[in-house]
Order: sequence, then structure tokens, then C-alpha cells
Amino acid sequence: MGRPPLPIGTYGKIRTYPLASGAGFRATTMFRDNDGRTRPVERRGKSAAAAVRELKKALKDRTGPAAGEITGDTRVKVLAGLYLAEVRRRRQGTTYDTYALHMRNHVLPAFGEMRAREVTVSRVDAFLRTCERTLSANTVRSVRTVISGTLAHAARLGAIPSNPVRDAGPMESTRKEVRALTAEERADLLGKLDADDIAQSHDLPDLVVFLLGTGCRIGETIAAQVGAIDWDAATITIAANIVRVRGAGLVRHDGKTFSSRRVLPLPGFLVKLLINRGLRDAPADAMIFPNTQGGWRDPHNTGGRLREAFARAGYGWVTSHVFRKTAITVLDHAGLTARAIAGHSGHARPSITQDVYMDKRAEGRQAADALDDAMGSMRRGV
Repeated sequence: MGRPPLPIGTYGKIRTYPLASGAGFRATTMFRDNDGRTRPVERRGKSAAAAVRELKKALKDRTGPAAGEITGDTRVKVLAGLYLAEVRRRRQGTTYDTYALHMRNHVLPAFGEMRAREVTVSRVDAFLRTCERTLSANTVRSVRTVISGTLAHAARLGAIPSNPVRDAGPMESTRKEVRALTAEERADLLGKLDADDIAQSHDLPDLVVFLLGTGCRIGETIAAQVGAIDWDAATITIAANIVRVRGAGLVRHDGKTFSSRRVLPLPGFLVKLLINRGLRDAPADAMIFPNTQGGWRDPHNTGGRLREAFARAGYGWVTSHVFRKTAITVLDHAGLTARAIAGHSGHARPSITQDVYMDKRAEGRQAADALDDAMGSMRRGV
């Protein structure tokens, strides 16, 4: 019976030999790599002991060849290219653009020249702590996603035993207070937009009413077509969004996520608005909110014009996403469950709806009246 093979990741007896030149020693052994093949490994030193130390150091770091010859000695910039290629294949163009930007601006300057095995938990943690001091919380989360995805990809290829980002400390960030428009603010802002000739020329008042009446994202709103409206049922199918992709221009995607594709009931005032816009008899492929040529609006240009109009109206803090938060907050105050609101809003998790989109400020005196009815008689003499 032949000698059993070495276990994967282990080595055999180390032997040392003097160099023919007489200028040192070489230490050699056989190492069984992750692919199951046993290969010779050799290191040199000025003495036999020094050669053995160098060899053991190399054996400690060695992970063996993996798919495409990716190993622990592969530089992070190479792994980054492989990861981004996978992102481009599986995700939408805007996601790739964002990840590539963070890779180029943050991850590669810090880790690009390091070898995969050199990216340790402590180095990743120190990097993220630096990011927290200089970048916004959302950007830090995106940067962490990018470096984690890169190293997870390396781990799947067998280049490193595990993803060190998983063991890095949690990110310390504070959420911004969610602010939605009150009923008085909504009426005031819409009145000012109706009186703004520039806003009218850019078709912004009806757009804002639609955002408030549906809670849709701006990209979803400008992607909506007449054929998505069911006039009898008073519903609209939200199934796409318009985004600008680097190198491709405006692109109509089939929804931001699976959860974002949904059928929404239309409130009566929105049905009237759409009819007044002459859409009931319009072609199915007509845009509900087209650009001046009848095609797709640019979300960046539309957002910029909205910000300018809000500033003129004295609402410089408002963005298009505030209308989404406002609609969600109105539904919350109306007593809908978080799960029902998440379904209406296109969120995969109700916790996102509650934590990021709901204005927690109490509206009206319902809460105080309920407590008064239940506990108002506790104090004697009151």
C-alpha cells in the first residue's frame, strides 16, 4: 500500500542543503495545495536555520493555487477587477457605477497593492474607522459592501480562508431624523408651485402631486407609461425605473428590486389628475410625465429643477424623496401596518420602512386623547 497523501494545507519533512555557491542554504519541502496537488516549496537563507524560517513563513501564508491561479499572493487590485466584472454581469448598471466609483476612490488607494493574505481584520477595521471620520454614513456602508464583496469573492475562489470584513467592528452611524411634510406644508408648497411659471413650464406641480399620491421613487414615476394604468380598477403597475448609466445614457430598468415591482391603488385625486392630462385616450406606450420631446425625462435634470423650485418656494430642505417619506408617514398615521406600507412602497423589509421613511413626530392629539381616556382618572382630585 502506498504512502497516504498529505492532508490539504500541510507539508512534509523539511530538508536543508548548502548552496553550490557556498553563499547560504536552501530549505525545501512538499506542500499539498488547496487543489489537492502536492508541490515542492523552497526558500533560501544565509544559514540553514534562516532558510527554514523563511520556508515556514512562506508555508504559513500559502493557500495554494485556486481558480484562475488566484492565490493569497494575488493583489487586491486584481481581485477588484474580478469582483467588478461579476457585479457588471449580475447587477444593474447604476450599481456597477456606484461600486466602481467607491472601488476607485477608496478601496484601491488603501488596499490595491496589498496581497489578499495581507488584508487582515485589523487593517479593514482601521480603514473603515478612517472612512467614518471623513465620509457620510451611506457612503461608508457602500464602501464596506464593496470591499466585503471583493474579499468574499476571493474567499470563494480559495485565495483566502475567510472574509476578514465579516469580523471588522460594526459601523457607528447616526440616522438622520426623518422629516415629512405636514398637511399645512403640503398645501403651501403645492400652492407656490402652481404659482411658479418656471415650475409650470417644467411640468413639476403634477409630478409632485403624483409623488405625494403614490409614494413612488422619482425614477419609477418618470418611467411610468399609460399602459400601466388600469382605469376601471383605478390602479397603476410600477414595474420600471429610469436611471442614467455611465457610458450608456438613460436606461429603463425593470424595477430597482423584485419588491419594487408592484400594483398600486390610485387615490381619486390622482385619477382625476391623469384624466385631466388627457391620458385616458393616450397610446399605451406614452409616458405619463415625458420630457419636452415626449420621451424619458432625465432623473438628474428633473431632480435639479425640483430643487430649484423648492428653493424658490422657501423649502430648500425638501427633495423628491421627502414626498415618498410623506406618503409613507400619512399611511402610518392612517393606521396601516408596517408590512402593508412596505408592500405599497416597494420595500423588501418593513424595518426599512419604519426606520428610514416614517416621520415619528406625533400628528394631532389622538395619542394624548387615548391616554387621557385610559388613565386620566388615576390622580385623585383631578
